[in-house]
Amino acid sequence: MFGLRKPEPAPEGPVEFIVRIEVARPAADVYRLIDWADPANAKVEQGHSVVPLNDDGRQFRLVMEGMEDLCFTMTVVEEQPGRRYAYSTDISPPVGRLEASEEHYRVDPIDDDRCMLELKTNATFQRGLNMKQFEQELAMMSHACQRGVAKLKLHAEQGVDAVHAFDRQTGF
Repeated sequence: MFGLRKPEPAPEGPVEFIVRIEVARPAADVYRLIDWADPANAKVEQGHSVVPLNDDGRQFRLVMEGMEDLCFTMTVVEEQPGRRYAYSTDISPPVGRLEASEEHYRVDPIDDDRCMLELKTNATFQRGLNMKQFEQELAMMSHACQRGVAKLKLHAEQGVDAVHAFDRQTGF
């Protein structure tokens, strides 16, 4: 009776996270930050390595400065230039309890100088998690999605130096 309760199992399957933010820059400028093939891609401008893995512009390898032991392989699954961009991410070696993720960006012009940026992330976590572990993963992924979109806004509006300052201030 005491201590015999089993931990509640977590639900299985992908979880969707949605973050929207208004950006005081034209939609085309914001789109360039998320397009892996664009030299103005945010990760490239921040000093990370983005290398195309094939000639069709559908797969890229990202190696982030300070995390050289991890390899992120991005495979583009949707591309509507200037408006929509989506990719799946494979991390090697795997990190934490994340099994798979797919990021879907949408950039909607508000007017000539502003746009709405939306990120929908579908994340699948390891099977067999209990609710406490699942809730920890949800919190971390929610934070990562919000932080990522906030950094894109900061980059678009104030430039890459503002992103570096933000990372230094927050310990990333």
